[in-house]
Amino acid sequence: MNSSIKRPILYRGEVYSSPIEKRTIGQQKEPNITFEESRSRILQNIGDLMDVIKATPQNFKLPHENIVCFRVQEEFAAKSYYPEALFGPSYNLVEIGSRMWKKKFNDEISKTGRLFFVRASESTLSNLEKKLNEKESSLYNNFKLDIRKIEEVNLLSSDEQILGFNDDWQSGRIEAVLHPFNLDRAVAISHFTELVRNAGGDVNSLRTKQYEGDGLTYISLLGDLNILKSFSGYNPLRTAHPLKFRSIPEFTRGSSIIGCPKPPVYTKRSSIVVGVLDGGYKKGNPSLDNYVESIDAVSGDPVPFFEEHGTNVTSAVLYGPLNNYADSDILPEPAVTVKNFRVLSQDVSSDPDLYNVIDAIENVVPQNTNIQVYNLSIGPIGPILDDYVSRFTYAIDTLSKKHNVLFNVAVGNDGDKIHYDRIQSPSDMVNGMAIASYTINDGKVERATYSCKGPGREGNKMKPDISAFGGCSRNPIQLISFEENRRIYTQGTSFSAPQVSGLSGKLIGSSKGVINALTARLLLIHGAERTSNDGHCDEMGHGIMQKDIDTLMTCINNSYTLIYEGEIQHGKFHEFEIPWVNEISRGKVNFKWTVAVQSSVDENSPEDYTTSSIQINFYPDSNKYLFVHEETKKTKRINILTEAETVKQLEKDGWKQSGTPVSESSENPFTSENSLRNDDLKWDTIDLREVQKMTNSIYDPRFQVHAIGRGKRNNDSKVKFAIALTVEILDETIDTDIYQKIRNKYDALLPINMEIQVPVTV
Repeated sequence: MNSSIKRPILYRGEVYSSPIEKRTIGQQKEPNITFEESRSRILQNIGDLMDVIKATPQNFKLPHENIVCFRVQEEFAAKSYYPEALFGPSYNLVEIGSRMWKKKFNDEISKTGRLFFVRASESTLSNLEKKLNEKESSLYNNFKLDIRKIEEVNLLSSDEQILGFNDDWQSGRIEAVLHPFNLDRAVAISHFTELVRNAGGDVNSLRTKQYEGDGLTYISLLGDLNILKSFSGYNPLRTAHPLKFRSIPEFTRGSSIIGCPKPPVYTKRSSIVVGVLDGGYKKGNPSLDNYVESIDAVSGDPVPFFEEHGTNVTSAVLYGPLNNYADSDILPEPAVTVKNFRVLSQDVSSDPDLYNVIDAIENVVPQNTNIQVYNLSIGPIGPILDDYVSRFTYAIDTLSKKHNVLFNVAVGNDGDKIHYDRIQSPSDMVNGMAIASYTINDGKVERATYSCKGPGREGNKMKPDISAFGGCSRNPIQLISFEENRRIYTQGTSFSAPQVSGLSGKLIGSSKGVINALTARLLLIHGAERTSNDGHCDEMGHGIMQKDIDTLMTCINNSYTLIYEGEIQHGKFHEFEIPWVNEISRGKVNFKWTVAVQSSVDENSPEDYTTSSIQINFYPDSNKYLFVHEETKKTKRINILTEAETVKQLEKDGWKQSGTPVSESSENPFTSENSLRNDDLKWDTIDLREVQKMTNSIYDPRFQVHAIGRGKRNNDSKVKFAIALTVEILDETIDTDIYQKIRNKYDALLPINMEIQVPVTV
């Protein structure tokens, strides 16, 4: 076979799938404490709590509803131990969110459990108190079991409310987040406003966003230490943290140098549109002007520096780095068009929280249904916090899910600042891509020191997603200036993200509708050039962005890549065939698969932020099963096809066959030293695995996919996902042409033939 022939990757793998029936059996773990011991402690908690609530001044609580904390023991923090018997109409105790909590002894963390925020009144607490005082024999077992899971019932402490403020913080912008209320929803903002006014704060500085239903209320304001002190003990407050606009660093201003590649020979403007949400656009260079439409999405005059930044970002979308172009070269005509939305203005000094920016984005996305990819190289400064989801992150995740768009977001430029080097909002979103920067020094690819690092938040710990060239002081990235015949020498993650956005747009637009935002995200990660043998790392992500579509969309010799897409109802199982030719029985084969999930999110519960996921089991041989002896519990792996007689004898001797074949999946390639949840990232929206097997151990391989869901807010009945699978024969001496054999055997699979769309006339 001619190894130079490029074969397009395949899709419609889901055609070879079917639902299967499978029961999952779980066993409730028993708490160590008895019901009587737990009841006594909780009754004491409730009594103390009611005394505190009665003594709380009216200006520190709402008229009808209070927020109390039910703290669950560490060993019952998992979703399967949710204390459902305590919440709901029986006692009118309404769970409105959760997060992890830490119990300290002598300044050392000794326990980490789950904290449930519960909306209650004095009367509902009294009802629970009465119920607890009933005879034990009259109480339901589920109620008694759930009471035993609770370690404490109390209020949120000031240290748990006030987060992220340094010792030297004196004043600045603050974002306060209020719990969701029902009876008191209409008065929550005015009540908080009065608290700020009484503390001497500037109520005119308040900016608010109250999300519908049981959504949180986000409030931005100017404040000082006196304002922070006034928040202590304020019952409606879930959290408060500092806000600061991620001002475009001085080093991104760059140097303008005379000399630039010649503008393309203009013919037409591509119909593939990439949205840029930034500081605006400055006209003046025909290399850009012919391929850009600029829109003012906010009021106020533009800031020249921000306009220059937005123009440089636009250049990176259209052309990428110019480092390999000479001044005498003629640029190729861009395969995409940019619609540049100015979301920053002179008013940014009074909008450091970017609430106006978020409002603008929430308006732009629904109104531009032809745009499926957006670039964000701006955001608030500061590392993300695990106990809190910013409004910016929540908004981007919600827009991504609702409108099926892909956001590519720069991770931030504080990677060289100790304690501030973690990725910045909204690059921690779980339905989009966080883009880091690499540079090249002495021919070696390395992380740019300014590029912020992972991990991400619960729901997508494996951040950044991928890296793109961002330059450094020794080797800056070169971009087109707004001035004709000039190029900019600069650096920053701001210019890495738009390269990914440009490639994402080409993937979607050139696939004739086959690739969507979810699949584009999947392919960019699956096809990234690895920088570490260990898989993902929190500095460079899953690897380096590929430079062109061909590399992502074609199969190398002795391999094939296949896309599966689907939606599965929560709790259900589907089996997906892995195309294979059983006659191949020599050499090694590598299976590499990446899973991407589109999930609704729950901003009320940072540790349960994603509400949907899928679990995949890989079965290399569908005939190989595990047999367990009922008495000795010894196990054997048996091929039921080739060892049929052995199976009969084992069954006579008291051995029992497993319900599914022997599964074999690799460890999750997450190499960060940060502690992870015990569920092994199973709620993450991205998962990448790789397994090598001898070909003679492969027979009718398959995936088994289990859709899982959690939570009661913003939940989906079905889980939407995509899988990219690459199967490669590793022995170069075997000339099997597996690609063509698969095409012949599985004729429903189709190649994705990429075509540059015919541009529309301007």
